[in-house]
Amino acid sequence: MHIRRERILLLLLLALTLAVWGTVWHDAAGSLTVTVLDVGQGDCILVQAPSGRTMLVDGGGTSGKSTRGYDVGREVVTPALLARGVRKIDVLVITHPDEDHIGGLPAVVEAVPVKMALDPMIPGDSDTYDDLRAALREKKIPVYRAREGQRINLGDGIYADVLNPPEPLLDTDSMDNDNSVVLKVVDGDLSVLLAADVDEAGAARLAAMGDRIRSTFLKVPHHGSANPARTPFVKAVQPVVAVISVGARNPFGHPTAEMLRELKGVGAKVFRTDEDGAVTIRLRDTCGVPENLCPGRGEG
Repeated sequence: MHIRRERILLLLLLALTLAVWGTVWHDAAGSLTVTVLDVGQGDCILVQAPSGRTMLVDGGGTSGKSTRGYDVGREVVTPALLARGVRKIDVLVITHPDEDHIGGLPAVVEAVPVKMALDPMIPGDSDTYDDLRAALREKKIPVYRAREGQRINLGDGIYADVLNPPEPLLDTDSMDNDNSVVLKVVDGDLSVLLAADVDEAGAARLAAMGDRIRSTFLKVPHHGSANPARTPFVKAVQPVVAVISVGARNPFGHPTAEMLRELKGVGAKVFRTDEDGAVTIRLRDTCGVPENLCPGRGEG
């Protein structure tokens, strides 16, 4: 298995009261932890709450991997989950049926117990999507249609709000992407925006929400493509840290200069899975300020 150095970002609010300082000197297990796994040109994000509840958002795909028989779910995602102590997935989120987001999920569903799944139920005609739905049925995992307004309880006051897709769905040329599931995970004054693959129309719709999408940490939409950068989306989010899930030397030119320029313009610290490997964020940890990096070793 390819082992890459993992960057661990330790985020705290820049303006901390004494009361908050009293809460940060605790074991790292008490921190909401979000890991953007390195699955090449795709997405796979693990959310681990202090309550022990886990949420897996997407499962990578096979984009950029030409080796016959390679399965990113079997080779990367499942070992990474087990290495991080995950023995169950409370919520599996299928953001949309594109191969680079769901390609590894059939293997994950076979290997790790899943309690429930959220799916926007956008029509998908790939064999992988059919295989995934079949695996969910076989395991008798309940699947719920994802729509704006839902809330996922992760325990201890931490929750994830579904901000996208709307009802009715957006009718655009990039319908799968614009209607992908966008989540805002909230832990008190800190938050994480997982922006899936929203394209120009979806990003513009989210930007119109204003402060509702402002977040400490951003999983950059659509692997850093240009279209979301042409909207007020990044300025509305105002992230302190942004992570781009992207494959090395991908044929799409991701991340684009437009998106990198937008992120730099708001002062975000940018990390990329093609350069940094898996990126883990512990939202309330002991090392101090956002710029603090504690190198570690990680899989995937």
